[in-house]
Amino acid sequence: MPIDSKFYLHPSDRAALKALKAIPGFHQLMKFFMSIWNEKVFRIENMSSNLRVNDNQMKKYYDMLPPICEKLGIDVPDLFIKLDVQPNAYTYGDTKPFIVLTSGLLERFPDDLVATVIAHECGHIACHHTLYSTMGRILLNGAVTATSGLGAASLISESLSIAFFYWMRCSEFSADRAAIVCDGSATDITRMCMHFSGYDPRFDEEANLEEFMAQAQDYSSMMTDSKVNKLMEFYMYKSIDHPLNAVRAFEAKKWADGEDAKRVFDYLENGSAEILDTFLLPVPDSAKKLCGQDRDDVKTQFVEAGFENIKEVEEYSKEKLKRRNSVLAVSINGNSAFTETDWFPANSQINIHYKM
Repeated sequence: MPIDSKFYLHPSDRAALKALKAIPGFHQLMKFFMSIWNEKVFRIENMSSNLRVNDNQMKKYYDMLPPICEKLGIDVPDLFIKLDVQPNAYTYGDTKPFIVLTSGLLERFPDDLVATVIAHECGHIACHHTLYSTMGRILLNGAVTATSGLGAASLISESLSIAFFYWMRCSEFSADRAAIVCDGSATDITRMCMHFSGYDPRFDEEANLEEFMAQAQDYSSMMTDSKVNKLMEFYMYKSIDHPLNAVRAFEAKKWADGEDAKRVFDYLENGSAEILDTFLLPVPDSAKKLCGQDRDDVKTQFVEAGFENIKEVEEYSKEKLKRRNSVLAVSINGNSAFTETDWFPANSQINIHYKM
């Protein structure tokens, strides 16, 4: 039984994307990107230069995909291998996303960790990251110079750039959780982070997961115990698109050991509907701030937050200042006074009252 990404989406991923979209200039940048970008460029590059993996080509890697995709509820994406000594993997695209694994990754990672990497990349697809991450990497990671003549550079402010990189780092936590969902624990994600940190199976020493997690805990303490350290971390890493390996391992294990992950595992194993009753989602904004907005915008905000039971209620209003289709009131399970810090069960009933 597939699991919806809303049940494992990292809170910082959701919050960072919301903050990114609210920054002045984001929507102009999005419009510009969609006007110059063509998904077929990637397909031309992959089909001409990389190795396509399927039932007839390197089948053992292709066979890793279907069970992962079934569990995450996504279509099986195209898979390619690229000649590159650096161990890496990435997912690009929008309507037809694809995954690329480097030859360096396949050389240095054991097969069970290759499956974890693939599950992580499929997690990006399941969490609907691919359009924004593709846009961010193209416009922020070196492609700005190439497109500056088209006006891209003038659209990317420092605050927008920092927010984009921050969201991309946060999105990795959600994709790591997707891999945990597929693996059943955080063990392989931790091993994956160790490999990306420098461990190589060709070493004459065994990997010590407990010691690596102790390192991750020590790093977390360094950051929480000192505001100066946290500030230094921000300035050192504000322009990278992946979180630090120790941080990823720490976040992954913390979630895997928690109640939310246990409910997800129970749902996958037993098909328990209890997850809908017990899993809480944050509201997009307070009831007061949602009033006056366009009803379609409000509905979209709730959908993106993970809510599904949404009812739109037409109401007649004599208030001349109210625009047609503007929201008059929003209630969640009958509560029309919720604040932006409230959380509600995923199966809550959302009623959006709007002016007809």
